[in-house]
Amino acid sequence: MPAINLSRERVFESVPDLDGLLAQLQALPCFRVATDAEIDESFVAYQAGDFAQLCDVWQRVADPTRATLPEPLNSAYVHAGKAPRMVNAAVFLVTVRAVLRAGECFRAGLSPEVQRSLHTEFPWLERRHEHIPAGFTPPFEFPSAFARYIEHGDLDDSRARWQLAVGLNEVQQTAYSSFAAELFRLPELHRHAARERALALNYFGHWAPRCTHELWRETIHVLDALNAGVFEIVLGLIAQAFAPVGALGIRARRSQWRAFVEALDTPQWLEPL
Repeated sequence: MPAINLSRERVFESVPDLDGLLAQLQALPCFRVATDAEIDESFVAYQAGDFAQLCDVWQRVADPTRATLPEPLNSAYVHAGKAPRMVNAAVFLVTVRAVLRAGECFRAGLSPEVQRSLHTEFPWLERRHEHIPAGFTPPFEFPSAFARYIEHGDLDDSRARWQLAVGLNEVQQTAYSSFAAELFRLPELHRHAARERALALNYFGHWAPRCTHELWRETIHVLDALNAGVFEIVLGLIAQAFAPVGALGIRARRSQWRAFVEALDTPQWLEPL
């Protein structure tokens, strides 16, 4: 990984018109603008190089859902704990699978040079969430802003932006999974959150690119555009009265959830630091 090592002293910067980018993202359904506290306090923890503290700070100051839902769907989401546990479990697995598959398709659409770099220079990203069982996966695409974010600047910019995005994403998902464990009455998700926290610490332990406060803000905004897209999947399932999930049948839902929980007993693979 010599190319990444050469970039360690560089301070990476945001796009010139970050406010213009934010204005575009605000047009997306469900997009929520991050607060100053979420951006500022998490950036201080990141700069300090204390990534466990970064996870703690994010969980303390940030809204875990990272999206704004319209009524009456927001009320339905807030009271999701009243739904059958296995319906909530199936919805959780469906959305995780959709994002994982979309991530694979996203990487395949990047420029050949960036694809080669992501495939060969980031071995710590190669074995993510192997405990998620196969099953129904709705179509989902990363927002176009994410590709513009990754491929801004030169190759070193793309490397740094990718590392910032994947590391901060695991920080965000750690908080969300802990929240979802209580909201959906699925305590097993606390174990899933622990795996995501371990991934966040491992990723940033391998490389924590130096960046400006504005690039950190840009990264949060772009990830929140992705999160907003994920909640569109949930809204689509709600609009269909969970028909795709219901079509699995209660036995299939229980079987998939059992496979997920049993797979949590296998420790998360981590690239040695």
